[in-house]
Amino acid sequence: MNRKERRRALATSRQAPMFGVDEAVARDFREAVLHLKGGRLTDSEIAHRRVLAKVPRHAPSLHHLGLIAFKRNARSEAVDYIRQSLAIDPRSHHAWLNLAVILGELRNTREAIDACRQCLALQPENSEPYVVLGNLLRLAENHAEAIAAYSRALQLKAEQPVALARLGDLLLQAGNIAEARAHCRRALEIDPLCEEARSLERRILASTGSVEQIEASLKARVRSPAELARSLDELGTFLRGERRYEEAVVAYQRAILANPGRADTMFNLALAYEGLGQAENALASYQAGLQIEPDRAEAYANVGCLLRAMDMPTGAIQALEHAIALDPKLAVAHYNLAVTLKQRERFGEALEAFRKCVACAPGSVVNLFELVNMRRVLCDWDGLDEQELLCLDLFRKKDAAIAPFLLISSSSSRADQLEAARRYIKACEVPAAMQFKHDRSIGGDRRRIRLGFLSCDFFEHATMMLLIEVLENLDRDRFELFGYCFSPDDGSALRVRTIGAFEHFTSICGLSNRQAADAILADGIDILIDLKGYTKDARPEILAYRPAPIQVNYLGYPATMGAAFIDYILADAIVAPMAHQEHYTERIVHLPHCYQPNDRQRKISDESLTRVEFGLPEHGFVFCSFNNSYKLNAKMFDIWMRLLRTVPESVLWVLVPSDICQENLRREAASRGVDPQRIVFAKRQPAARHLARHRLADLFLDVIPCNAHTTASDALWAGLPVLTCVGETFAGRVAASLLTAMNLPDLVTTSLEAYEQMALTLALDQGKLNQIRNKLARERNTSPLFDSVRYTRNLERSFEMMVKIWRSGGAPRAFAVVENDEG
Repeated sequence: MNRKERRRALATSRQAPMFGVDEAVARDFREAVLHLKGGRLTDSEIAHRRVLAKVPRHAPSLHHLGLIAFKRNARSEAVDYIRQSLAIDPRSHHAWLNLAVILGELRNTREAIDACRQCLALQPENSEPYVVLGNLLRLAENHAEAIAAYSRALQLKAEQPVALARLGDLLLQAGNIAEARAHCRRALEIDPLCEEARSLERRILASTGSVEQIEASLKARVRSPAELARSLDELGTFLRGERRYEEAVVAYQRAILANPGRADTMFNLALAYEGLGQAENALASYQAGLQIEPDRAEAYANVGCLLRAMDMPTGAIQALEHAIALDPKLAVAHYNLAVTLKQRERFGEALEAFRKCVACAPGSVVNLFELVNMRRVLCDWDGLDEQELLCLDLFRKKDAAIAPFLLISSSSSRADQLEAARRYIKACEVPAAMQFKHDRSIGGDRRRIRLGFLSCDFFEHATMMLLIEVLENLDRDRFELFGYCFSPDDGSALRVRTIGAFEHFTSICGLSNRQAADAILADGIDILIDLKGYTKDARPEILAYRPAPIQVNYLGYPATMGAAFIDYILADAIVAPMAHQEHYTERIVHLPHCYQPNDRQRKISDESLTRVEFGLPEHGFVFCSFNNSYKLNAKMFDIWMRLLRTVPESVLWVLVPSDICQENLRREAASRGVDPQRIVFAKRQPAARHLARHRLADLFLDVIPCNAHTTASDALWAGLPVLTCVGETFAGRVAASLLTAMNLPDLVTTSLEAYEQMALTLALDQGKLNQIRNKLARERNTSPLFDSVRYTRNLERSFEMMVKIWRSGGAPRAFAVVENDEG
């Protein structure tokens, strides 16, 4: 909502009903209203409080105190006052409408809509609340109901150019160009200077004509080169929002020709070049804009982000620090500096930058989540659980788009993770007109099924450590393999092996998302398998163009992607039971045994390793947890420290990323009455040596809410028993799936109490632990978990069923693969 709308919606009440006949109260109230209308907020507040001192339940004064609080930007206080007034006088339609507007400003959209409907129940023939309702529904992206609300508002009061323009905008988005044009023309007839209507007119033209045609049309109407430049700049921004980046570049360039001195257009041109993947051109455009306005802090922040994406972290940090020097309260600069420092593993500095980011924008749920995640990485747990619960509560109340991966290791529910994915993916979606369409008859049954694998992890990475042998085993008589790579080349043996596993290997590093999608489409891919989800450096925008008729979420991301353009998620009956389908936008496909593949060719060093060289006691029980530090938490650590106190001479062996983590964990141990020296810290090792050192431990302790994944497979492959507890989400059920496939159900517990008791039992009963170790050693090479050929045949069946459903004209549907069943 713009300022004019807020002023109108927050107009003071008409003559309010008075309680009693006390003339002094009436005089004070009239004085308070006059001060409020005159913008004298302090005088108005004083007068209203005099009224309330005499009549504490005076609803109009409470309502007006809410308006005063809102005008002072104390929005939560404003809501509280207006709710108090409505508890006394629930028939005040003015109060309901103002409550709706303020809740809308707070992004509490659902509550705002409810308040607006309360107003309409009292004033069903009033146009104004229908307009506000339309605005709120548009914010909530409930376009069908927003169209109905604006239409009703215009039935009641036809001469509303802004409402006409917004209705036209929704109709344009729905593809009803003719109706959108009619509403736009009517709005401009009423008010030729209505900015929303003029902007809509340009977007309608952009839907039907070229930039050159639009420019010619604009030149006939505008009054100056500066106005032409602004109009073309707005056109470019619309085209950029539609992902029509090439046309956006042309529009911005024309705007610059009309007015070369406008820095904003240079910065917008840079964003369009970024959309095209043309980083060098984007950087040049930022530099050109900064020559005009050298003190634009937000532009330097954008330069910092661009340089980070170009893998120039030193320059990125310098640009972001300069942005902060220009504007110390620029939250986005602190945020991106923190992200860059975190990627460089400068964790202490990153934590401080995240804290400054939150201080600059305390209402940002995104910033709070990032701070919580950074603290979790550093095992900085003091008050962290309460801070995380606050984040989740704010997330559920607001419409903020959080990076979904941040919820994986939190106490979030499957519903939370679905909602986070749905919100986040909206920024990646492309208009339906730009999505590729696919003919179900193309390809037929005569050629091999073409599988495309999309990832930036085609190097020495956990994903490829799991998947590589499956790629090598896929039947080349039935499948043709394409790799679409935007990975670094680390020169590793696994990188060489990965490239060799594909018949076709294409680097898409230098391609824009659209160009990458074009390349995939040109290859005629039947099934595009995304191995990234929402993990680091993912590019879900490529899949948003729908370059393949069947698109699959697999292996890299243990949750739903919340995207309409992803058809399936490969899972199993433990990590994603069919009963959980409501929390996945993809259709669940169950592979037998376990969804996770493994590489039986992984080498375990045959060095003769000793406990002493790794800082472990020669004798004594070694509990081990090589999970990433962000998965650790105070609740699990409580259990582990109780185990150390109970099991004599035992130690905990962990792998953490920094000295800060070590200091924090030592402090946490001491606070629980455990000698910090009983926490032994492992350092990173080459893969074969890392696997071998597992044999020095006695029991791997898993964590919830986010289990060990590849890490658990490492331990089992090396012969180390893993103890887990089943969580609620996909990420919290992975180790249970692995252990079930290994036929070790005794190591799967369903409560933390049972988990702790089983850990204690195994630590004190060497015979029982040896039985499990022996069983693991006997069955490792024959179990389904490490039978990569068996796994591959089942994976092939899943792909063939997806294609069969597609070619028969069916919509994606959930199914379970049955071994030895070709159907």
